[in-house]
Amino acid sequence: MKKQFSTSARCTFVGIAIQYTKEYTANTILFCVTTILLFTSCKKFVDVGSPSNKITTAEAFKDDANATSAVRGLYSQILATGLSPANGGITIYTGLASDELRYTGTSIDLNEFNSNAISSTNSTNRLSIWYLAYQAIYQANSCIEGITGSTGISANLKDQLLGESKFMRGFWYFYLTQLYGDVPLITTSDYNLSGSQGRSPSQEVYKLMLSDLDDAQKLLRTTYPSDGRLRPNRFTANALLSRIYLYIGNWKLAEDQANSVINSATYTLTPDLSKVFLAGSTEAIWQLSPTSVGANTREGATFLPTNSGTIPTYVISESLMNTLDTSDPRKKAWIGSKIIGTKTYYFPFKYKANILSTITTEHYMMFRLAEQYLIRAEARIRQGNIEGGISDLNVLRSRARGNNNSILPDYPKNATVNQALSYVLAERQIELITEWGNRWFDLKRFHLSGIVLKPLKLNWKETDTLLPIPAQEILLNKNLTQNNGYN
Repeated sequence: MKKQFSTSARCTFVGIAIQYTKEYTANTILFCVTTILLFTSCKKFVDVGSPSNKITTAEAFKDDANATSAVRGLYSQILATGLSPANGGITIYTGLASDELRYTGTSIDLNEFNSNAISSTNSTNRLSIWYLAYQAIYQANSCIEGITGSTGISANLKDQLLGESKFMRGFWYFYLTQLYGDVPLITTSDYNLSGSQGRSPSQEVYKLMLSDLDDAQKLLRTTYPSDGRLRPNRFTANALLSRIYLYIGNWKLAEDQANSVINSATYTLTPDLSKVFLAGSTEAIWQLSPTSVGANTREGATFLPTNSGTIPTYVISESLMNTLDTSDPRKKAWIGSKIIGTKTYYFPFKYKANILSTITTEHYMMFRLAEQYLIRAEARIRQGNIEGGISDLNVLRSRARGNNNSILPDYPKNATVNQALSYVLAERQIELITEWGNRWFDLKRFHLSGIVLKPLKLNWKETDTLLPIPAQEILLNKNLTQNNGYN
């Protein structure tokens, strides 16, 4: 019996963008929209309900054009729902939970992130993180099943599309695991199974991630399947693998994967700090293009003040501003300021264009070369190659200081392991500032969350390093359990 999906789109995914890249023809645009809608028809956590209007998997993946449109939907979905997890949401929510950002508004949900007092009923946690992430995983599962079972897709394209779909599933599970710990491991689009799935140990989730990304690495080519670096290639899989191996403490493989990217000669650090996040950046490993002509990034639109008399909604914390080296050009290039009355407010300024303009100048940076240098540096240091690790850190400091040799001197290569790791943490804090939750994850990886955040947050608890499993999902699924520290 053929699997069927509903086209009624009962989820919140109604604002689907019509244009994703210049590659789209009118037919593929229409099919992409249809595919996104049918794949996101769900009533609750990965439960797509009983189909009404139906289209079979065989039809959705019957040929190259339709299958390609379905996979492109995995990316256009990211940009179609405002602050989704992969469209600025992870940056903002983890930035508030860490020592990077402070919220100046009145939202109860966001103030809970601000104070690390996130309730299990927090709707932002449920709808803007958990819900959308599992929606995306459902789509990836559907693509994997549809592509694998199709006989109408040409062999080379089948490899490419399957590699992209597996990469995306691994990508989403990486972030879910960092945010929630043990999570339901869903590898099917069968709503009868997924709706009752309990939480799997994070080790099992990592195992799937590594398997998916190993497959993606073999299936994807080094060339990009898009006009620009708008869809993952093999080096994108290398980049995520290097990060995962770093996080699980496999230093040798983290270094090897980072080497693959750095030594490929495909990417170079952008000398001008103000141009790192532009469309077509030379250090971009993977970017996402805005979904309409003249649009720029959601993150830029969220962080940039729009009214001359209004305090920025998200400001850089005082503790972070006091920590950063005042002579570091990255502080000036990537942190903006606004004076209201007698007080200066600082805000993230990596993206410098508002969401709407006459032309698109910025693409959303998903992976970039600088992080690979940081990963390789840490991996080398933890293996005892301190000189090699420090050399990688100094590459980034050299890029930052440019021609001004009076600032940012190279780190000494005769450092101890602990000193060298402190340099890694400092470089990651400024180079990856307000970028994809790196600071929040680094504090956890280095076992510094309590040390750094307890003095800054009232009633800090060690269990605050994980988000609560949304209470409503536990009510809907009796096999889900709650994280420690939450009701």
